[in-house]
Amino acid sequence: MEPLLIVLIVIIITIILIRIVYLKWKKSASRAMDDGVVMETAMGKIHYKLTGEGPVLFFMHGGPGGIDQGFFLNDLVEEGYSLLVVSRPGYLRTPFVPLSYEKQVDQYVELLDKLAIEKVVAMGYSAGGPLALNFANKYPNRTHALVMEAGVSTIYEISSEAPDSFWMKLFTSDKIQDFLSWITVIIVKMAFKMTFKSIITLETLLNKKEIKKFTNLVSNDKKRRSWVRKLLDTSFPMSIRKLGLNHDIELLTSIEKIPVDNINVKSLLVYSREDNDVKWLNAEYLETNLKNFELLTTHGGHFMWIGEDMEKIKSRRIEFLKSINYE
Repeated sequence: MEPLLIVLIVIIITIILIRIVYLKWKKSASRAMDDGVVMETAMGKIHYKLTGEGPVLFFMHGGPGGIDQGFFLNDLVEEGYSLLVVSRPGYLRTPFVPLSYEKQVDQYVELLDKLAIEKVVAMGYSAGGPLALNFANKYPNRTHALVMEAGVSTIYEISSEAPDSFWMKLFTSDKIQDFLSWITVIIVKMAFKMTFKSIITLETLLNKKEIKKFTNLVSNDKKRRSWVRKLLDTSFPMSIRKLGLNHDIELLTSIEKIPVDNINVKSLLVYSREDNDVKWLNAEYLETNLKNFELLTTHGGHFMWIGEDMEKIKSRRIEFLKSINYE
C-alpha cells in the first residue's frame, strides 16, 4: 500500500474517532436538558428545578448557566432549605423570549403561585443580580430576605481585555462554539493550572504575584478544582445557552439604575474589591441605597467563592439564612 494512502486512511480514521468522541461528550454535557421541569406561564415556558424541604431559596444564576448552576448552593439543601432554580430565557429548556428583567420577575411570581410558594429568599449571583433586586423590589411581600453575591446591581462595564480574550471568543463564536467547548474541557483536564490562571487573569484585579498564589491555592485543592470543573459544566455546550447569554449581555449593558427603594428586608452582600467583572461599584451602590444589610468583603475577585475566603463565605451565608424569620 502506498505511504500516502496509508497517511490518508489514518487521517480519515482519526477524524471519525474525534467526531465520535466529541458527539459523545456533547450528548453527556447536555444532560442538564433532561433535568428539571418545564412549566407553561402567561409569558411562555419556563424551565425550573425545585429540590429539598424547608424555606425556599430562589437562586438566580450567573451567565452562562441554567438550572444546573444551582450546584453553587446544593450544600444548603442538606442544611434544611429548599432550592429553586430557573433557566432564564434562552438557557437550556426555557425558550428564548426577549423579556425584560421586570417581565422575568413577573413570570417568577406566576411560577411561585403555581408551586404554592408564598415567599422566598431572593439570591442573585453575578448576572443574576438584577433579577434578585427587581424581584425583591417589585414583590417585597414575596421576599423573606435578599442575598447578593458578586451580583450586578448597577451600570455594568465589560472589562477592556475581555473582547480579545479566548474566553470571549469561545462564548460568542457561532459556528464552532461547542467544539471549542470540548477542546477547553480537554485542556482543563490536561493543564488545569494554566487554564485556570488564564480565566482568573480576566476576572480579577490581583497583581501577578497574587494571581500566582490564587492559582496555586485552587490547583492544589481537590474541592476547589472540582468547583471550577462544575462551573464549566454549567457553561457548556454553548449552543444550548447562547441565546440566553446574548440576552443577558444586552440587558446588563443597558442597565442605568436598578430600583431598590422598596427593599426593606435583611440583605447579605458578598463582594470582592478585586473583582474585575462585577466591579466594586456594585457593592457601593447597594451600600448607599439599601436600608438593612450586612456586607462581607472578600478576597480574590469574581472567583472569590474558591479563594482564601471560601469557608468564610459559606459560614456567613448559613448564619445569615438562619437569622431570618420565615413565618
